[in-house]
Amino acid sequence: MKKFASAWLLIMMLMAVTIPVATVQAAGTTYYVDSSGGNDSNSGTSTSSAWQTLTKVNGITFQPGDQILFKAGGSWAGTLSPLGSGDSTNQITIDMYGTGNKPLIAGGGVDASVSLNAQEYWTINNLEITNTAASRAARSGIRVLAKTTGITHGIHIANNNIHDVTGENRRSMPAYQSMYDNSGIHIRFDGDATPTDRFDDVLIEGNNIHDVLTSGIKVDSTGGTTADQLFTNVVVRNNIVSKTGSDGVIIGSTVNALIEHNSVYDAGYNGNAADTHLIAGMWEVISKDTVFQYNEVARTKLFDADGTGFDTDFGTGGTIYFQYNYSHGNEGGFWLDCAHITPNGYIKTVLRYNVSVDDMLYVARSDDRPADFYNNTFYKSSGSLDASQGADGSSYRFWNNIFNYQTSPNWQSSQYDNNLYYPEAANAADGNAVTGNPQFVNPGVVGDGMSFADNYKLQSTSAAIDKGKPTAGNGGVDFWGNTLYNLMPDIGAQEYGTDGTYDSNTTNKFSLDFSTTQGQKNWNYMQYNGSTYSNMSWNSSLGAWKGAGTWNRIWSPAILHPDTNDTVLAWKAPKAGQVRITGKPRKDGAGGDGVNVKMMQNSTQLWPASGWQFIGASDISGVAHDVTITVAANDMIYFVVNKNVNNSSDGTYWDPMIRYASTLANDFSSTQNSGYWNYMQLSGSTYSNMTWDATLNHWKGTYTYNLIWSPSQIHPDTNDSVVAWKAPVIGSVRITGNPKKGNSGGDGVNVKIMKNGTQIWPASGWQFIGGTDTVGVTHDITTTVAANDMIYFIVDKNGTNSNDETTWNPTVAYQ
Repeated sequence: MKKFASAWLLIMMLMAVTIPVATVQAAGTTYYVDSSGGNDSNSGTSTSSAWQTLTKVNGITFQPGDQILFKAGGSWAGTLSPLGSGDSTNQITIDMYGTGNKPLIAGGGVDASVSLNAQEYWTINNLEITNTAASRAARSGIRVLAKTTGITHGIHIANNNIHDVTGENRRSMPAYQSMYDNSGIHIRFDGDATPTDRFDDVLIEGNNIHDVLTSGIKVDSTGGTTADQLFTNVVVRNNIVSKTGSDGVIIGSTVNALIEHNSVYDAGYNGNAADTHLIAGMWEVISKDTVFQYNEVARTKLFDADGTGFDTDFGTGGTIYFQYNYSHGNEGGFWLDCAHITPNGYIKTVLRYNVSVDDMLYVARSDDRPADFYNNTFYKSSGSLDASQGADGSSYRFWNNIFNYQTSPNWQSSQYDNNLYYPEAANAADGNAVTGNPQFVNPGVVGDGMSFADNYKLQSTSAAIDKGKPTAGNGGVDFWGNTLYNLMPDIGAQEYGTDGTYDSNTTNKFSLDFSTTQGQKNWNYMQYNGSTYSNMSWNSSLGAWKGAGTWNRIWSPAILHPDTNDTVLAWKAPKAGQVRITGKPRKDGAGGDGVNVKMMQNSTQLWPASGWQFIGASDISGVAHDVTITVAANDMIYFVVNKNVNNSSDGTYWDPMIRYASTLANDFSSTQNSGYWNYMQLSGSTYSNMTWDATLNHWKGTYTYNLIWSPSQIHPDTNDSVVAWKAPVIGSVRITGNPKKGNSGGDGVNVKIMKNGTQIWPASGWQFIGGTDTVGVTHDITTTVAANDMIYFIVDKNGTNSNDETTWNPTVAYQ
């Protein structure tokens, strides 16, 4: 296991520190330091009277608002350790002036090239820092030690170039001399931090740390083993860490720390198996509620064990999030679980919307603490990633992930639901497995930079689109920032985006619409006593709708539990039309004696044909329904769950989706694009909108008989008359209809269907409908659409416009 050995459990010996007599300067002053043209006898307050040495700077006690500016291109040997503190409104700032290379602080084997001790409100910007020596020892580039009593505020370290630090990469060295006691940037509290003795407001941003024998960035305390060492407002972002001697980024002793937009490449590159033993790319320890997001971790070395991109380590509390990260080529795998060591209020780790490409060996290593993996993309160009190593993974839950493996892995004993498997065989433990090609944009391509994750976006015909199950509290966006969800959830790290959306009168998906208010988005939460449906009441303490029985409950995202009364989810039709009702009721977990389910429209049973559909006690796969019906406004659709014999373990996942079809006759309107229908004419290759004629109650085009009127009557003239449907979102649609003459007479009409500029029915040319053909022809075609695609239903007059009234009532339904 990892990480901090007994060093963290010892009591640090008190050490006498001799501080030289310092000069106190006026507050709010800018000082200049020039290694070649300065002089320590100068005032230091202008570029022409700059100081020269670190000795001079280190002997000054600076005041709030002061700036210490080192000349670009200059170099200084030794330690930069100025004195004094800023305050809450005025930081003391170290920075550069002039143009050229960053000023170089070359430590030359000191404990730290830049050092602050028991000081606060400091900003360290734009330095180049080295710390070379002939042999390894605990050395850092920048080290900040907290006050031992009170809160140390405002440590900001930005835009520094730190490299060639001959630090310590040996894990087995004595206390406070090992690889855990140095870093490129090291923020440390000596001893046990407390709510009153700690850091607050630590920002480490925009630094480049490379080619060091140490870790890259480390925030920690030397005491404690549980998540009560709560540094606050810690942010580590936009840093690049590469070719370290041990770990990449270690975050310890924090609460709600935010670690984002960092890149860690080749952690452990300068380590070795004999000394370094165990590392990870980016991890937290004795911390609570840490968030790691939008980071890239690549090629972390594997020595004795570990070697993963990410890690939840000992003393962890709360919930840890790894989200929107790109991981590739890490030798030990994707994530390490060491949370079992001295846990302190640990809830779980959530790993969501990450992209992993050609990581090696395992998705998870070492332990078996609660973890949720959902909507991640795991891609292997050869072989596979085993689910877990070191334990059976029974506390890990996987759903909505893409496993694009070339061979089948060891799935261990983890819990699986609704994952996509390709091209390897589906996991037998996944009762709702999805198979099919995810159709990544450019699979197999991998490289450094977050943009390489774009190769694992989905194409429009991906098997992952609209196949996911909804997840409450999902973070709101996918890896690329697309809003969740676009109608149905997708599987993997991308929610395939469009510009269109549905309104609640077109599509209702229970898990997406769940509310604490009756009737919200047309859903009602009810119970049935054998003769009467009645509303449940919202119980805020339970976080559930509750009926008369103890277990008459409904809760998010889509769980219904019956008791003596049946538990009922009800949908009230907001308008008349054709609806398709799909879903797959299943047990939420194994146990009990099973449940009975059925679906009613008012008092008429819809599904199954009669009686009940039984869902077995261990049936976590369930039984699908797909029913298309016509509803009147205010019709009630009831989804009923009955307890069977007893109410034990009867939680039932039922997430119905109800989609209105777009039907011209039902949706006809005097407003363009109402219900997604548009009323147009075609002249040559140009479509243009008709105008509503309130006197005729018709849509009217350029010519006398270019007309469209209710319910679905279309009359062409010199211009073709066109009804057009505009797709609100991406998807597969079924287009059915029966164009026919509305009256008998004339020389007939020609009809066809176009999708944008491509003809989709008939195969070519026109479909002729004779002058007396009041029966007509039928079409039933399925096509994919993107948001804002146009489907044109075109009627041409043939020879003349006499008696060319055509009845055409197309229906467009998403599948």
